Amino acid sequence: MKIFFVGSPQLAEGYRIAGADTIVVSSNDDFIRALESLSSNEEAGIVLMDSDYIPAVRERVEKLKISSKLPVFLEVPGRKSGTTVDLKAMISRIMGVKV
Repeated sequence: MKIFFVGSPQLAEGYRIAGADTIVVSSNDDFIRALESLSSNEEAGIVLMDSDYIPAVRERVEKLKISSKLPVFLEVPGRKSGTTVDLKAMISRIMGVKV
């Protein structure tokens, strides 16, 4: 299983250095296409999503999250959105237990 990051080139470089495979996108359409492609990729275990792209395509992202057991889709803070993501709550939802 691999970890993938989908998002801006600036953040992708950091995730690549950390060991994740990266897919650089420049538009919401590219972002959703990359996520849909990864949803059927058997090597993908975790997909980290740049939160800067989420608001415009949230409904489609939520459908992907619900429809696939693997990979697990996780929203990570983007350059513009900052740290508004509650990782503790996200892990609780995914694991089905209170953390």
